[in-house]
Amino acid sequence: MSKSDHPNLSSHSHIIHDESMKSYTYMNIGGKAKLLCKIGSIDDLCKSLDWAHSRSLDIKILGGCSNVLIDDNGWDGMIILLRDNMNNVDIKNNLVTAESGVMLPKLSKMAAQSHLSGLEFAIGIPGTLGGALYSNAGINDGGNIGSITKSVTVLRESNLHILESSQLQFSYRSSNLKDNNEIIISATLLLNHEEPSAIAKTMSSIINYRKLTQPASSKNAGSIFKNPPDSTAGELIEKADLKGYRYGGASVSGIHANFIVNDDNASAQDVAALMLEIQSKVYISSGILLEPEVEWISDKDIPKIFYQKSSNKIV
Repeated sequence: MSKSDHPNLSSHSHIIHDESMKSYTYMNIGGKAKLLCKIGSIDDLCKSLDWAHSRSLDIKILGGCSNVLIDDNGWDGMIILLRDNMNNVDIKNNLVTAESGVMLPKLSKMAAQSHLSGLEFAIGIPGTLGGALYSNAGINDGGNIGSITKSVTVLRESNLHILESSQLQFSYRSSNLKDNNEIIISATLLLNHEEPSAIAKTMSSIINYRKLTQPASSKNAGSIFKNPPDSTAGELIEKADLKGYRYGGASVSGIHANFIVNDDNASAQDVAALMLEIQSKVYISSGILLEPEVEWISDKDIPKIFYQKSSNKIV
């Protein structure tokens, strides 16, 4: 594919050929994308999708690149990035309508400035609204995005469709938006009016707790495994004596065991191998098979670990 061969997009969007994804991911890991499209409008998004489909290119749409692990071999197709430009926000009364590329901390602060409560939990989550809706992002006992979502606008075959709350299904770290591979354009959130001091107090508490209990300043992809019923992944990993455990350039955080940090130029394969080791040791010590929360992005073979769902044995 020549560098002159690409969709004709407006000045709101930008295409880069053979772009390393390392600088885009929170873990600072990832090979090259054959094409990286930074999209700034729905029209450009439609053009990019149509163009890629006409050339049988694999497409991956990403938001904040926070809870992803991109293969060292990269992506031999088109990655569409929404976070840089599709981030408009409109607030009317207690309704917040935002495009899918807006970062959650920004959205949380904007709601607080309008004296609206319900998005405090998002202040410390490094992802976009679209990614949050896909995975029903939230914090333990502190709220989640699904509980405040009034409607979601999705793109299907170049047409916009509004899905009302009755059509949305949210569960722990999942949704039918993810199950159906919907392309999320925007969402309207229903919040509550609250005293600014109360909102600020809650947000400050959440930020301080995260600083104390998570490796916020390190290169990581957030929670690596989902919490199983009646337990937490962090507790199980710690009980398996895996804090500080290392594979290559990746290690289990000494602050929170459900975080893997890239502290020595780790590769994606280092992280995947460390995850498999964690799964194995936790299963041996507890009988529980942890399910990955981080998303593996590759057009090659996926590591065995990412095939795993609920099971009673390691395969």
